Amino acid sequence: MLGDKLLYQASQLSHAQRFAKARQAEGVPCHVVPDETPKRPRKVRINSLTGKPYRKVTSEKAGR
Repeated sequence: MLGDKLLYQASQLSHAQRFAKARQAEGVPCHVVPDETPKRPRKVRINSLTGKPYRKVTSEKAGR
């Protein structure tokens, strides 16, 4: 809580904003704060058949 306002923090910002809007419609003062927690680096996934990492999708393949 910040003063008389409720604070909402969420990794999915649109969900928090929708929830805050609903609270504001009920007359509850609230404010949305984006989640600024640093994300953990992704682990490399290993293909169980080959024992090698999966290939990254290139922009060429993504465009198809």
